[in-house]
Amino acid sequence: MDYHFQRNFSGQPEAQFSMDHEAMGIWLTDELGSNRQQLEHLLQVVDSLEKGQRWEYFDDGNEYRLHLTRDRAEVRAALLDTEMKPSAYEEHDEMEELDYYDNESISHCGLDDFKTLLLSWQNFLTV
Repeated sequence: MDYHFQRNFSGQPEAQFSMDHEAMGIWLTDELGSNRQQLEHLLQVVDSLEKGQRWEYFDDGNEYRLHLTRDRAEVRAALLDTEMKPSAYEEHDEMEELDYYDNESISHCGLDDFKTLLLSWQNFLTV
């Protein structure tokens, strides 16, 4: 998972991620943003997952849902959970299109990589 951080023309932090991880960048930029209190909370949640004090964690944002387990972090567009599934007849023809859409709307990584990401974002926000 490759990424870099920058500030946009108005000074707001932005995260740019490699292909197949774009959803993680959108979540980081739009859902977490510069909310340091939420960032600290997430770091505490990751710590409790690492210590085996909790099994999983969900956070529903405006556009994306964060799901953390003891070994994995997933960001998923909320729209994917509310869209109607195609009928059996349409399913075959639309599978490639849906797979492509899903690849842009779902990102996952290991919990350790997610923690590193959060710490990097925290460091970027303080600069």
